[in-house]
Amino acid sequence: MKQTNLIRLSQQYVAALERHLKRGPGAGWQSALKLGRAAVALKLDTLELARIHEQALAALGLANVKNAFTKLAGIFFSEANALIEETHRAAQEGRAHLSRTQVALGVRTEELAVSKRELRRGVAQRKVMTDAAVKNGKHHDRSLEESLQLQKRLRELTHRALTTQEHERTHISHELQDEIAQTLLGINVRLLSLKQQSHSDTNGLKREITSAQRLVLKSARSVRRFARELRTQPRLPASRSLVKKSSPERRSKISTRIAPPAALVSPTGFPVIAMAASVGGLKALSVILGGLPADFPAAIAIVMHISPDHKSLLAEILARRTQLTVKQAHTGDQLCRSCAFIAPPNHHLLVGKNGRLKLSSADAEKIHFARPSAEPLFASVAKIYQKKAVAVVLTGGDGDGSFGVQIIKENGGTVIAQDRPTSENFSMPETSIKTGDVDYVLPLEE
Repeated sequence: MKQTNLIRLSQQYVAALERHLKRGPGAGWQSALKLGRAAVALKLDTLELARIHEQALAALGLANVKNAFTKLAGIFFSEANALIEETHRAAQEGRAHLSRTQVALGVRTEELAVSKRELRRGVAQRKVMTDAAVKNGKHHDRSLEESLQLQKRLRELTHRALTTQEHERTHISHELQDEIAQTLLGINVRLLSLKQQSHSDTNGLKREITSAQRLVLKSARSVRRFARELRTQPRLPASRSLVKKSSPERRSKISTRIAPPAALVSPTGFPVIAMAASVGGLKALSVILGGLPADFPAAIAIVMHISPDHKSLLAEILARRTQLTVKQAHTGDQLCRSCAFIAPPNHHLLVGKNGRLKLSSADAEKIHFARPSAEPLFASVAKIYQKKAVAVVLTGGDGDGSFGVQIIKENGGTVIAQDRPTSENFSMPETSIKTGDVDYVLPLEE
């Protein structure tokens, strides 16, 4: 196909050059620019266009001649080649940017490898303490209390690190907020895992406690590192929305509940429904959204596991199958009644205060091997909307959403899971059902 296009372009080049030479120096350069655009479209380089030019000179009998015609033909070639040179410069700049990005990624990868090695050493050191933990049933309670105290200390450190820079920070650093928010979510998920294993797996309990503690310490190091960077970059701001002090009730009771400030609770007067799906999700979402009326009195946020290798058409497809307004989510979008927002590929979707949506960066950590994942969405909706939060776990593989539904339930929300007969893959609903926090298990049509 490309060869055919090259032959056609070569023929067009000969004809255009012949017309241009007949018109003389007074002729315009529109035909040369048109040929240059065609060459860019075929992704030709300067050398390939030069071959076409030499073939045209040969066809016109000017291959070995130097006169006014060959000089005019050379200017014609330069005009046609100008667009190719501009395109190549842009490509070179893109490659340079990609190279810088790869270097930064390599640094982050090395930091992650160091953290993993530290975690492995910590696990090995804690194995010898397993027997003592089994004999002393109260030991894991004390360890959980220590983890919560470390988490409280982390929040206090975060508060001090952010407030000391308050007069210098005028804009928010989205990358810093994402990293701390996802790390805190990981701590809460780890504590939920500890809570479950305390009843069923005493042998693995100490390993999980150590992992939770080290995750808290890693988060503290990240906060201190970013605080140093902020002091050297006074224009880089940070948000205090992540810093919350523990209440007396929380200090007296071991709990993984997210306790947001009263100002952040229920920023809107309508419920918010967070849905998660994977394998078979398109059919499930089509049936559910297709059955809702145009004046549906709630907002909907949807996470579906989609390949990041191509543009997602999920929002456009669902929009044709429902009376609701459906769109792909962007940072800053406002939740509203009768609207459904779809997480784009390769970004976690979160709901912030006042119902504003926020997307994570494309290199944010995957959860359950997925990005987007249901866990950040469920956790953020639970934190902001509490009793008005509804989690819906639909067909899909793996156990995505199983920790988020527990956070939804502990904050007073409602959890619904799709039943086995109507699920193409029952793994996601089943994992959430096994937590004991699912209120309703329903067929797709209901």
